[in-house]
Amino acid sequence: MKQTPSPPPTGRDALALAGGVAFAAVLLAPLRHYWSADRNAKNTRDSFPLSTYPMFSEDRKDRAWVPHVVGYTAGGERVLPHHQHFGAGGLNQVRKQIARMVRKGRAVEVAQRYADALPAQRDRSARGSGPGAVRRRKAAAIVRVEVVRSRFHFDTYYAGTTEPQTETVHARCTVGGTAEAVQPTGPVSARTAPIEELS
Repeated sequence: MKQTPSPPPTGRDALALAGGVAFAAVLLAPLRHYWSADRNAKNTRDSFPLSTYPMFSEDRKDRAWVPHVVGYTAGGERVLPHHQHFGAGGLNQVRKQIARMVRKGRAVEVAQRYADALPAQRDRSARGSGPGAVRRRKAAAIVRVEVVRSRFHFDTYYAGTTEPQTETVHARCTVGGTAEAVQPTGPVSARTAPIEELS
């Protein structure tokens, strides 16, 4: 059986070979960090998408501002009402809607919506001792809601101190009443706020 000689390489073959070599170089480029004199250089500057671990090594802030709704009972207990009092949708969808409305200066509408939805919670019985029943009983005891923008520090939050470090109230509404805007006077420490502000 006679073998036929392969055709001579063409420009297209050379282009495909060059593309393959370039792709292999891109894949192997992160390995240079392990042979360089400064092995920790990869931790000071991320080279995404050609990065090595830790990816996205830019310095992250240790805090976050979160617009949300807080309810207060007659005894001054702080309760976080369920997101479904605002409307249908998942937690992230409602959270984004609330954040957008607060940014656009519509916090009064958010407070009114929660205050109007909470009386229906009182009409439903919360039987049982599970977490859902406890949450529904607490929501039924809410007498006032506030739309706030809270600052949380990640270190203290994940260590168990879940109260915000500071908080700015944008709107408030008694359950069954009419919501009113609150003129921001600057953030108030949630732990040291005067009792009349919290109750």
